[in-house]
Amino acid sequence: MEIPAYSPDLNPIENVWSLVKDKLHKHYPDLYHMRGDVNVVKKVIEDAITNCWQLLDRNLFDTLAGSMVDRIEEIIKTD
Repeated sequence: MEIPAYSPDLNPIENVWSLVKDKLHKHYPDLYHMRGDVNVVKKVIEDAITNCWQLLDRNLFDTLAGSMVDRIEEIIKTD
């Protein structure tokens, strides 16, 4: 079975990063236009991502982990 490098069906962290990205857009809309010292910008981005990660519902991780069997079964069925 060949699996593409970007496979949200088999890599639940892709779903999590999508939610983090959505929260970044919502809570830090100006982040994408930020300019200045590279180290300062990196720190602001790191802090924003950390904050958005902490905003995620902890049940999300259990749900994603629990869905892996179904995800794999669907991939096998469609292959």
